[in-house]
Amino acid sequence: MRDDTDHRPWEEGSSRTRVLLECAASSSPSIIARVVERHGFDVRTCEGPGDRGGCDLIDHGACSLVSGADVVVNMLAAGDRASSDVLDAVLGERRPPATVVELTPARRAEVERDDVIGPRRVTVIETPVSGIDLVAGIHTAIERRERSVPWWGDGYS
Repeated sequence: MRDDTDHRPWEEGSSRTRVLLECAASSSPSIIARVVERHGFDVRTCEGPGDRGGCDLIDHGACSLVSGADVVVNMLAAGDRASSDVLDAVLGERRPPATVVELTPARRAEVERDDVIGPRRVTVIETPVSGIDLVAGIHTAIERRERSVPWWGDGYS
């Protein structure tokens, strides 16, 4: 099931889409993970460097959970610019997984205005996030990753 403490690696040969949920302990990651699992995904959680005392990807340049994930859902930096180091590290991977990021409406406007995150690199979901929004964001991120070129009408120029 989920890996809340030991960062157990992904199971080999699983046919389910692997979703890494990066979520602070104060936001109840195990409850959110159960919602995602009910939709047929294989889920692992990471509570981020603040709660874990470090981040393998930032500190060591590699994380088996990130490299094995089909989708990374980053819920660590919703409104905090300083907490975006983990997201930057995920997007900096040689072959980054499909990525969903939770942002407050104000932070989203700031990110889009400053073009901090290219719109084709992430799927943004806004705080407060419902289970429906989260699962829809995961599906959208998978679709975007599978497209090799922009499609007419998808909002990209």
